Amino acid sequence: MNTKNKLKATLLIAAGALLLGISTTQPTSASATASSTTSTTKSTSTRYDAQIITPKSLASGYQIYSNVPGVKNTTGTPTTTTDSSKYNNQYVRVMQTQKAKSVTYAQIRLNGKILGWINANALKQTSFKAIAQATMQKYNAVGSVLVSHNKSLQPTLVNNGYANMLHSTKNTSDGSVLYPLASLQNTMTAAMIQQLINTKKLTATTTLSKYFPQVAHSKTITIQQLLTMTSGIKGTIKAPDDQVTEDQAYTNAIKALKSTNKHSFSYSDINYVLLAGVIAKVTGKSYTKNLQSRILNKLGMKNTYAINETQPDLTAIKAVSYSSSNGNDYQNSQSVSYPALSALPGAGNVLTTPNDYYKFVIGLQNGKVLTAKGYQQLTSYSTKYSGGMYVDQKGMKSNNGTYPGSGFNTGYTASDGNQHVAVVFLNQSPLKNNMTASAFLAKMNIVATYY
Repeated sequence: MNTKNKLKATLLIAAGALLLGISTTQPTSASATASSTTSTTKSTSTRYDAQIITPKSLASGYQIYSNVPGVKNTTGTPTTTTDSSKYNNQYVRVMQTQKAKSVTYAQIRLNGKILGWINANALKQTSFKAIAQATMQKYNAVGSVLVSHNKSLQPTLVNNGYANMLHSTKNTSDGSVLYPLASLQNTMTAAMIQQLINTKKLTATTTLSKYFPQVAHSKTITIQQLLTMTSGIKGTIKAPDDQVTEDQAYTNAIKALKSTNKHSFSYSDINYVLLAGVIAKVTGKSYTKNLQSRILNKLGMKNTYAINETQPDLTAIKAVSYSSSNGNDYQNSQSVSYPALSALPGAGNVLTTPNDYYKFVIGLQNGKVLTAKGYQQLTSYSTKYSGGMYVDQKGMKSNNGTYPGSGFNTGYTASDGNQHVAVVFLNQSPLKNNMTASAFLAKMNIVATYY
């Protein structure tokens, strides 16, 4: 057969094969099937949140592979497998998908760790909000939570349980329920101090004696030491019988404190009450007026209120706190009194919502309260606690607050740049299996960071 005839024959055979649906390069024997494990397919980078499900027919669940089955292994390590049953109902992040033969495999990540590749049929796609809500319910977290996994998107709000069980009022962040902010207010006070430093009205090395000379060792206590809880001041402010003015609160704080002249870290709210007084003395305006003009008005925080000597005119209700004991929720109901709140200007006299506080967290770096440079300075006065935040974890700032003897706990975490934020307001403690509020905050930070 000459070359021309050979070419015709080849084309006829190929055409016949196509008509029969057979690829001339498709392996059809057992040995050819084995060779298909060295084929490669293009992966897709589409990411989504999912829950691992295990069908009843698969006791051990689907297999999780270290490499995609049926695709050439270029990792240099043997493919290993794990049963997915140990991760049943866990929420994961799908990082990419890849098809091998007729099966689509998904690469999954759990809490920042890549588990491997699993048949996509083992996954039920879900939403970020569903994961956040499920996390609250899993740990019986009663309260209101905001989580943001991308600052360019609207934050996600989830709630669980009652703000007031007696009146069947559910927890919410829509402004109809207000929560005591506790020590998370410290960062607001610190931000205003930083504003005064930025405008040369104050320095980090200014001593307390300039404003409160009656405090023992005030000549050796600096603004920076008050910001970092290294002033040597200790003490707890007792709740007064009646609501007090800001000046009365400063006087009571000075009476309650003990100044040790030792400058290692020692947490006391009195540091930030005194800083509130410094703000008032430097500006000639009350702390409350400064808070309103410098932060609340600028950020549109319409559901945030400072409590002083007068009864606030609120349409919203103030959340009630509870304790949980032996699986019984909503025990020992109590509220943080207005007198107790008024005694802590700058350090715990604010009522607000998670949504409003998130506005403040974002405002700390976007120029509305501080610039990124100002925020960097505020968080650099110490390597442990600086500007109302714990700064000892790489890439993240955080704080926790509580009112002793109550079920209220507040907390927040924010990654550098505020890409991932969690704001947690709880009104019952402890959580399931005696989990602490700070441990739950860490769980919500995982949700914000990895989903």
